[in-house]
Amino acid sequence: MHLPGLVSLLLLSSPALAAEPAAQDPKALEAEIQRDMEAFEKNMDRGTPIPCGHPPMRPERISGEDLQFDPARLAHLDEDETTYMLTCTFKLNGKVTGCLMLKPALSLDAKNRELVKQWRFKPAHYKGKPIATTCTLFGKVTPRPTK
Repeated sequence: MHLPGLVSLLLLSSPALAAEPAAQDPKALEAEIQRDMEAFEKNMDRGTPIPCGHPPMRPERISGEDLQFDPARLAHLDEDETTYMLTCTFKLNGKVTGCLMLKPALSLDAKNRELVKQWRFKPAHYKGKPIATTCTLFGKVTPRPTK
């Protein structure tokens, strides 16, 4: 390679080399991450749901009846399918929205959708403040009484 080509190559690669971060002190990096997290928490919208877990703690149901399923729809389930798994969004006002049945392979019928609308939850808390969450609920698959 001739000298002008080598100089061009070095000049083209120098911005990329300059952009690489220098080795940073671990304590300084940890402090920077902590500042970024505090800024995020200060500006976060608590009405936008985040996944529940630890933290935040799970919301607690304070009212509403358990789901009950049409016995005819339960007939096709395996005998070991005795619990349901339902994922929902829990708002700051305690209301539940956007529920989706994960297990068993049943959809929420009109009666269960009405029950869910009546549920009220104490919201989950993150660092002492209420926050909207998306969580998975578990319950016993119970047949609806026939009239």
